[in-house]
Parts: sequence; structure tokens; C-alpha cells
Amino acid sequence: MDYKYTATFEAPLLSCEINKASLISEASLKNLEPLIPKEIDYNENVDLMGVAFNAAVINQFNKNGDGMDAATAVKYTNKFIHKPTNIEHDKQKVVGHIVSAGYSDYKSSELIEEETAVSMKEPFNIALGAVLYKTINSSFTNLVEKSLDENSKQYQKVSASWEVGFNDYVLAVGSDRLSEARIISDPEEISEMQGFLRSYGGNGKTDKGETINRLIKGDIYPLGIAYTLNPAANVKGLYAPSEETTKVFISDKRDKISQNSNLNVNNEKNIIDMELEKTLNELKDLLSEKKFSKEAVASMTNTFADAIRQRDEQYRKDLEAEKLEKEEKIKEYEDLKASVAELEAKFGEASERIVSFENEKKAEEAIASFNTRMDQIDEKFELDDQDREFLASELKGLGDEASYEAFASKLDILWKTKNKEVQEEFNSQIQARIDEEVAKKLSTASTEEVKIEDALDAAEVVDAEVSNANEAVASQEPSLRDKFASAFSRENIQIS
Repeated sequence: MDYKYTATFEAPLLSCEINKASLISEASLKNLEPLIPKEIDYNENVDLMGVAFNAAVINQFNKNGDGMDAATAVKYTNKFIHKPTNIEHDKQKVVGHIVSAGYSDYKSSELIEEETAVSMKEPFNIALGAVLYKTINSSFTNLVEKSLDENSKQYQKVSASWEVGFNDYVLAVGSDRLSEARIISDPEEISEMQGFLRSYGGNGKTDKGETINRLIKGDIYPLGIAYTLNPAANVKGLYAPSEETTKVFISDKRDKISQNSNLNVNNEKNIIDMELEKTLNELKDLLSEKKFSKEAVASMTNTFADAIRQRDEQYRKDLEAEKLEKEEKIKEYEDLKASVAELEAKFGEASERIVSFENEKKAEEAIASFNTRMDQIDEKFELDDQDREFLASELKGLGDEASYEAFASKLDILWKTKNKEVQEEFNSQIQARIDEEVAKKLSTASTEEVKIEDALDAAEVVDAEVSNANEAVASQEPSLRDKFASAFSRENIQIS
């Protein structure tokens, strides 16, 4: 079936041995054991591993911004049964299949009934049981086993990610919890806001800073499970029942022996010895049928046995060398990883220092630029303290040179009368007119006939302060030119 969209829900696979700091306890993971199929004898079927885990959280959105409500989840969860499981969503690398599905409490992982789950508003888990094919990909199987071992460097590395196909969705805005979110179902609004979704390349936030997620609706088609190293959902846990030690009885034509066998990789030597013994017995029977003498049969059998043992010994050495090589490569990888982490930490520290230095440099440049601009404007205009306060406030908000030039142009218009050059020019013009008026008066009047009162008719009367000069100076008669100059001084004249 073709679906417009797909979504993945990921969950780390962890051992049931969780430390005390974890929110999931060993007991809570053991609550998932009923999901593991009981009809399989794992002692007989040593190539199978049964696991159970919380696969996704319902009524809550994952890190990819996708989620389901309770009604949708309950309607389609059982359709995951018998779907394949693969590695990193590569459908050509199938390593098992899903065998059971259920629901569990978000905090305790206790299994809950479907009737309870369908009406829940708060988050709960979809829990799945699966069978892993241990012999399909031995490297992956080893990785899974190490991820379950809390003493391993690979502990908690493997995760589960289930995938669904769907055609419709609505938006949930304001919270990662469905019960606290605002639902938007209008197609036009969805079209306008879908660009904020992570699945559309957004950052999961609206232009107002609200969380925005995709709530899957309509027909849903479960596609299966992938085991991955990149978890996204807020669920944790894998439960696998511990293997039991059983007795295995083996018989041949010569003797009956019994031995304890733990069905794991440590039995490899016993299995090879058993296969060698069986092969030699079959060879003896074949040589006897060809009517070789007992001596020839014994000789050939010993020769074959020696050859097989030598080849087996070489094979074991090769395996050990390969194991050591892998361990060395793993060690080199871990050392390189640690070195990269150290370099990243140093790079982060260097970046912080560079940013701090750049900020300090920018601050110094801003102060220097502020002072320079203040000095330039102060030199250009005749300012009082109130003007300087206004100027300082405005200059603080100016960044680049273009903004400053635009502001300075405005000041040239607003403070034109305060421009020192303009004021000087204006004063020069006034003084020239005064000198002109004085010259005119001097050219048309004699010393005896000029009356100071007539010359002052056009001037405004101002109060004169009493001179502090001595009596001799005060009694001196001012010249006619001085009297005209005084009458037409800048302080006593208003020119329209």
C-alpha cells in the first residue's frame, strides 16, 4: 500500500539490570515478560532470542515531532504482530519478527488492558514482544548481547524504532504532551504552519516560539521494527529471560557419557568435539563397507583424525587471531573516539575563548567609536549638558557607520543654529553690518553737530552696569567713533 508519509518511533534497548539512577527498574522491565512467546523452547532453539520492550509513548510526541493519540494507537497496534524487524531500517537486513503487542504504564511498565489504554489521556507505552534470529547476523547478535551487558562498553547502545505509514495528520501546538496541546485541524492553517514541523525541515517551533508537532490520524499501516543506534523516543528497556543451564546426554558406539552444557558460545569446543567424533564413526563405517582390513581402517582413521584435529587447531588459532584483531580494532576505535572527544572539548573551549575575545574587542571598538563620534559632534556644534545627554543616548543605539552618517545628517538640519561655523559666519555678518552702520554715521556727521541721542534712536535701550574703573578713566570723554560703535554693538542691536 502507498502512503504519503512515514514516521519512526525509536526506543533504546537496555538490559533489565538498570542502575538506581534510572527511572525504569528491573522489576518494571520484568513486567513485560508475558509478551515473550512461551511456545518457543529457547533451549532447543538456540538460534532464537525472545525479547520484549516498550516501543513508543502514546499521547506524547517524540523528538522527531510525531505522535499518536490513544484511540489511534489501540486501533492499529496489533497489526504490528508478524511484521519483520531489521537493522537500521534496511529492509534487506531482516533479523527477526514481532510476535506480540500490548500496552504498559509509562512509569512502572506494568501491563495494562486495552480497555484502559483506549480512554487514557496521559502518556502510556506501546509494548512489543519479538523474536531475534541469532544466526542471521552474528556481529549484530553480539552487539545486542553487549548492549544488554552493563559491564560492556556497548551497554545501552542498541535501540528499537518502529515505523508506520499514514496519509493524514493534524497539528498539535503548545506542548509535547497531547493533553496540554492545542489541536489545529483546519487544512488552510495546517498548510500555513506545516513548515515549522521537523519533518518539513523546521525546528519544531512556531514563529511565536510555541512547540509544534504532528499528530498522526486516519488509516495507519504498521511497517515493522528496526534496531538502531539512534534513539528518539522517551521510552527505555529490553527484557530477555536469562538462559538456563540444562543437561545434554550424548552416546556413541563405544561409550555413554553425560555432561553439563550451557547453550551459549562457550559450548563451541564441545560441539566441535561431538561433530568430530560423529564424523570419525561415519568414516569407520564407510571404510568397513569397502572391506578394508581393520589395520587399514585404524590407520586411515587415525590419519584422518590427525588431519582434522590439525585443521581444527589451525581454525581455532585463526579464530583467536581474528578475535584479537577485532579487539585491537575496537580498542583503536575507542582510543580514537576518546581522542576526538578530547579534541572536541578543546575546540569548544577555544571557541568560547575566541567568542569572549571577539565580544571584548567589539565592546572596546564600540566605546572608542562612541567617544570619537561624541567628540566629532561636540566640536561641530555648540552644545549644553541637555544636548549632550540626548546625543549620548542616541549614539549608544547606532551600530554601523551608515547609521551614524544618517543620524549626523539629521543633526545638521535640526541643530543648524548650533553649528559653530554657522554661528561664526552669522556673527561675522552681524559685525560687518555694525561696522557698515558706524561708517555711514561717521561720514555724514561732524564732531560738533552729532548728537548721541539721535544715533541711538534705532537702538534698543539696555541697562548698563556701573563700571569698576577709577574716576579718572570714567571722566574721560569717549570719542565719536567709540560712541557709535557702542550704540551699534551686537548686544544692543536686533537685526530682523
